Amino acid sequence: MRCIFLLICYRNKSGIAISLKTLVLVLICLSLTVFYSPWVIAKKKPPTLLLEIKPNSPNVKRNIEAYLGDIEDRNTSEMRRYARFARGQIIQALEALGYYRYQINLEVLEGDPAQLLVKLEPGQPVRLKEVSLKLTGPAKELSEFTLPSNKKLRPGQPLSHAAYESAKQHFLDQAISYGYFAARFTKKTLQIDPEAGTANIYLHFESGPRYRFGDVVFDQQGQLNEALLMRFIRFKKGDLFSAEKLSELSRELRASSYFSEVLVDIREQQANEALEIPVEVLVRMRKPHSLELGVGFSTDIGPRVSGNWEQHWLNSHGHSRGVDSELAIPRQAVSAWYQIPLTPPTTDKLRFTTSIENEHFDDQKSQRFGVGVQWHHRQANDWDRILSLKGRQEKFQVGEDEASTWLTLPGISYGRLHSDQRVDPSQGYRLHIDATASHRDLFADINLLQVTGLARGLYTFYDQHRLLARLQLGALSSDDFSRTPVSMRFFAGGDQTVRGYAYQELAPKSESGRQQGGRYLIAASTEYQYSLTPTWRLATFVDAGDATLKRYDLNALKLGVGVGVRWISPVGPLRLDFAKGLDEQLGGWQLHFSMGPEL
Repeated sequence: MRCIFLLICYRNKSGIAISLKTLVLVLICLSLTVFYSPWVIAKKKPPTLLLEIKPNSPNVKRNIEAYLGDIEDRNTSEMRRYARFARGQIIQALEALGYYRYQINLEVLEGDPAQLLVKLEPGQPVRLKEVSLKLTGPAKELSEFTLPSNKKLRPGQPLSHAAYESAKQHFLDQAISYGYFAARFTKKTLQIDPEAGTANIYLHFESGPRYRFGDVVFDQQGQLNEALLMRFIRFKKGDLFSAEKLSELSRELRASSYFSEVLVDIREQQANEALEIPVEVLVRMRKPHSLELGVGFSTDIGPRVSGNWEQHWLNSHGHSRGVDSELAIPRQAVSAWYQIPLTPPTTDKLRFTTSIENEHFDDQKSQRFGVGVQWHHRQANDWDRILSLKGRQEKFQVGEDEASTWLTLPGISYGRLHSDQRVDPSQGYRLHIDATASHRDLFADINLLQVTGLARGLYTFYDQHRLLARLQLGALSSDDFSRTPVSMRFFAGGDQTVRGYAYQELAPKSESGRQQGGRYLIAASTEYQYSLTPTWRLATFVDAGDATLKRYDLNALKLGVGVGVRWISPVGPLRLDFAKGLDEQLGGWQLHFSMGPEL
């Protein structure tokens, strides 16, 4: 694009001046020249390859283009030399799809650059007449060892070399997965008769004997005890070989937080007469210390700063320890833990904890100190179980109640998370239930029982539409509610329970009108999201819930509705919601900002 502009100038006592309108026109023309001229000036490049296929076949066209790739610009003589190579590639592309009765004509069109014109009549594809897939040997008795089930390997289907190669690989992959290392093809034949237009496939596979696990040898730098490393292994010497068990060993070693590098391999050539294959595991220790610092913000507690220090291994037994801290205007907390791996280390561990916390929300105050021990266990059904024993001293003030209470709290919790992705899942659910209690005869000031439950679900349909649902329940029984710590009472309201209300706004009040917390909690939410782009979503939602002293009255639940926007950052979703509480006394507009996983 060429931009011609006229500058109308005049001279006065102050010198030369340019009219404002003219200056604007100049800037617009310059912008158009800089940003758009390459697209206007550049001539459209003619295609280097011209394909004429009769009858038209998109599948054949795509395969030929894939075999040829991008054809560079060439002059006429260079293109003629290239045409001989191109003919061979086109024939391979045709035969890969079963076309053996083709007619090809290549012509080089002179020009700068030259063009390659391909006129092609693929003809009828060769079709399968007989397909014989057989498995013999001990693997035939193993139900998991299956025959190839590709629909393209049925009589009457066009011959597909890709499907034939995939069938061969299917046999070989399964033999490796289940330890049939002496397996072989007794017959591996592809017969093609182009004139008759037929093809026969014979794949007969003999599995041979199944190998077993031998000794497991760790190659490491010596920081961890050999006995600890052996506790990661879920199989024994002499067990039938399974590649999945090796993969499981590799995953669990990587998840242990001890290692920066893990390599699990077998030594087939070192198998003994009993067909036992030794396993070699190479591990390299990670750096022992890590430090994480972070800043965040939510409308519930405002800005906050957090810090986490962890020593991933501090001795040869694999013990670890760490410190977590959080600093915000209404809440300050620091906690420390010491962890001992059990057997197996990735699913069982013993953790000792201690913490100091201080909270001050409106007229609520809480200062607490706690110590405890937890046994973490991952069950075979993927549920996480935690058995705990905690001691907690809490000095608090809430409503009309002010006390200092010591509780010894044995507890149990179960949880499960299932999702297709970690940071931004499209399908999944989270379930969690927790129960804890205290008794005066077991070093506690009051009798208490608390049970809480949480369920979250996420479902995506038609790619752009997402539904989220959440349900929270809680119940508290105490023989002296006035001495029940504020941290164990229930409050609702805020971005994690009922949007449209201020943080902890929904709770029973004392005679003086001050919040005192409830014995029961219910909070539910339904949210619909529409994806504008892979990283931006619009949302609309309905929340309901309350904290009460009496059992749930569903007719009295506080409702909140609103809309929001979601940005999927590299560390997880950021949520901004505009919500309105529908209660006549407490309701109003609230702005909620939060971040974190949706499950």
